[in-house]
Amino acid sequence: MRAHRTLLALGVLFAIASWAGPARAQEALARALGSLPPVIGQSTTYQRKAKESIYEIARRHGVSASAIYNANQGDLLEGDELLLIPIARIPPLAWLPAAPGAREPAKQGFVVNLTERVLYFYRDGRPERAYPVTIGMRGWETPTGDFTIVNRRKNPTWFPPRWAIEEKPVPPGPDNPLGDRWMGLSAPGYGIHATNVPSSIGRYSSHGCLRTYPEHAHELYELAPIGTPVKIVYQRVVFAYDASAGVVHLAYHPDPYRLGEVRPEAVVRRLEEYGLGQVVDVAAVEAALERPTGVPTPVVGSGARLSVNGRAVALPLSPVRAGEDWLVPAGPLATALRMRLEVGPRANYAAVRRGEQRALFSTGDRDAIINGELVRLEAAPRLAAGHPMIPLRATAGAVGASVGWDAATQTILVWDRHGPGPVGAPPEGDTRLSRAPNRQIAP
Repeated sequence: MRAHRTLLALGVLFAIASWAGPARAQEALARALGSLPPVIGQSTTYQRKAKESIYEIARRHGVSASAIYNANQGDLLEGDELLLIPIARIPPLAWLPAAPGAREPAKQGFVVNLTERVLYFYRDGRPERAYPVTIGMRGWETPTGDFTIVNRRKNPTWFPPRWAIEEKPVPPGPDNPLGDRWMGLSAPGYGIHATNVPSSIGRYSSHGCLRTYPEHAHELYELAPIGTPVKIVYQRVVFAYDASAGVVHLAYHPDPYRLGEVRPEAVVRRLEEYGLGQVVDVAAVEAALERPTGVPTPVVGSGARLSVNGRAVALPLSPVRAGEDWLVPAGPLATALRMRLEVGPRANYAAVRRGEQRALFSTGDRDAIINGELVRLEAAPRLAAGHPMIPLRATAGAVGASVGWDAATQTILVWDRHGPGPVGAPPEGDTRLSRAPNRQIAP
C-alpha cells in the first residue's frame, strides 16, 4: 500500500510538472545516439568454390584475408564454405586533428585503427570509405597519434634503412617494396604506400609503415594532398549507431600489440558514458567478447520494428527485450497511441494518459499504477540517455490495445480499437497476435 500511495502522490506532482521534460529527454537520447559513428558498408556472403584462395576472394571484395578468417571463425581448410565477407565496418571514435592554427577538427583526412588494420577516409567529418592495411609487427609497432602527409611520390625509389638486407637503393619496379605510390607521414620514416606483396595486406608484418593494396594506394594518393591529417588509434572495442534499425552495434578487434584484455564490465562502463548502461544487453556484450571477429554485433536495441494499427512507428532506439515484454521509448510510443506524456524530475518517473486511461511508471521499479490499480510489471522501466523506456504491453493495456508479434517481418503489432490508423482492430483470428516470448526476436 505504501508503494501505491507513493505512486498516487507522484501522479499529483505530474499534474504540475513541466511539459518540456519529454521533449528534452527525447533530444538527449537523439544526441547520445547521434554522437556515435555509423556502420559503413554492408557485409555480404560468398560461396567459396572448392579451396579457392581466400586472399583472392578478399582482394576482389576490398577486404583482407585476415578479416575473412576472423569473421568466419574457422580455419577454412575444407573448401566450399559459405563465407561472410565483412564489408560492414565500425569506424573508430576519433576526431581528425586540427590543422596548425585552426580551432576546429579537420573535415577531411584519414583515421587508422591499428587493431582492425583498416584505414578510414573521412569527408566532411564523416567516415566515407575503408581500406585494409598492413601495420607494423611487434617490435616495430606503427605509432599512434596525430600526423599529416608531408610528402608524396609516384613510382618512388626505396632507400633501404639500416634494418634492411638490401644495401643499394631500389628503383621503381616489381622489386620495390613501396610499390608505385608513397605518402610520407610527419612521423619520420613512416608512410602509407602500395606494396609488391599484396597478400600481406591485413597482417601486422611491416616495420611500421601502412601498406595498402596497389589499387587502393592509387585512390588514397588522389585523396591525400600535402597537409592531409592522419590520426592513428588503437581501439579494440568500437561502437556505432544504425539509425535505420534503432540499434547500437559493437565490434571487437584483436590485440596485435598485446596491450591487454577487454572485460564486459569495461564495455558497459563505456556505454554508460552515452547514457545507455541501463539498456545494454550484457549477454550480447559477453558473447561478442568471446572472439575478436570484428563483425558489428547488436548490443543495445533488438532491431524489432513497431507498428500501431498497421502504421510503422519511428523509434530512435528499437524495443529492448525484457522477459515477455518490450521496453520502448516513451515519447514515440505515447505519440503513436495518442497518449499525453509527462516526465518527472531527472526522468525518474513517467506518466501517460488518454482521457481517463492512464499509467504511471517509476524508473527502476516493477510496480506501476495502471488505471488506478497497482500492477506488477514484467520488467522495470529504464532510462536511455535520460529518456524513459516504458513497458509496451502495460502501456498498450492501459488503453485496451492488444499486442502481438509478426515473426516474418520481425514486427511488434499493436492494435488499438480507439487509436489512429485505418484499422481499429486486428483481423478475426489473426495468428500474428500470439504472445511470442522476446527470445524469438532476432536482432
